[in-house]
Amino acid sequence: MMNANRGLLRCLCRAGLVTVMLGGQAAVAQTTPVTPVKPLPDVVPDTAPIPANVKQRILDHMKQTDLQRLHGWPGIVFYCPVEEAKSDVVKAVCTRINAEIGATMAASNIKFQIAKNAFDLHFLPHMTGRLLLVVDIVGTTPESPASALFAEVEALAHYAHAVNWSSELHPAQDAGEARSPLEVPQHVNAVLWESKMIVAGTGSQSQLEEPLFKGIHERIGNFLAEFVKVNPK
Repeated sequence: MMNANRGLLRCLCRAGLVTVMLGGQAAVAQTTPVTPVKPLPDVVPDTAPIPANVKQRILDHMKQTDLQRLHGWPGIVFYCPVEEAKSDVVKAVCTRINAEIGATMAASNIKFQIAKNAFDLHFLPHMTGRLLLVVDIVGTTPESPASALFAEVEALAHYAHAVNWSSELHPAQDAGEARSPLEVPQHVNAVLWESKMIVAGTGSQSQLEEPLFKGIHERIGNFLAEFVKVNPK
């Protein structure tokens, strides 16, 4: 029994809970006072509101940065699918858009080309260095109980030899070592401007043609206004 008690005291001693004084066959245990743990202060998140004038300056800076991305481009290649339209409504809307886009750009002294198909879509920006303005439309299938059309107007910059800037930080690789994909020049389209919309109804897609046309027309007008602002003639 005494041996068991001594074993228990040794364990407590190692744990720092007691100090043991052994004398002959007797053992005297002295308790060591434990310093109470100080509670951590409450962490209060910074919830102070951002002043309205600071918010406005940030938004103005972001808008100006976005505008500068459109500066200096020698013209626009425009694409809205007609030959490759996936529905009659898309074909009808893009036919109307294509019929007026030329006059709109000519009135703003913007050099332009209209891409007729996917080949032009990829070939013309690569050969001309012009900005690509694309209308992409996706809709529900004819058998759907309701109809919806999603449209996106995007301004895309084509880069023929794009690489990740971080590749410049990597040391030169040994001969024969595989290159990182980030270091291999790629053909990419960078999004410089975009605007999206959706129209929906309970009937067929044909009833959505007019609101879709108006929405796309408005977004193209918004883009061209910004393009002209930073590229005055």
